[in-house]
Amino acid sequence: MNEIDQSTAKLIESIKRGEAYQHYVECEKALRVYPELEKQLDELRRDTVTMYSTMSGDELLAHCDELSRRHQEMQKIPEVNAYIEAEAELCHEVRRVYRTLIEAIGIRMPGV
Repeated sequence: MNEIDQSTAKLIESIKRGEAYQHYVECEKALRVYPELEKQLDELRRDTVTMYSTMSGDELLAHCDELSRRHQEMQKIPEVNAYIEAEAELCHEVRRVYRTLIEAIGIRMPGV
């Protein structure tokens, strides 16, 4: 294993020991108690990715409204909302690490 791989492994372990990751794992366990909710959330997320990767214009807008409504309904469920918030917190942390890395290396990434 080279130095970069070793450092990456250490970073992953640090993230996993962190508060955001631990909170995410707790919320994921709470959601897994309700397999049907987990399935619905996964379907919503899959539909969202599909929408943004395959649609444009009016079709995108029409589906966006529908997915937004479904998302709002799902967020009314405490376990789902807690999971979504914990996931967003963890993703924010990972993006912060990514931006710091890109900036420190000196890669020009406008908008990142």
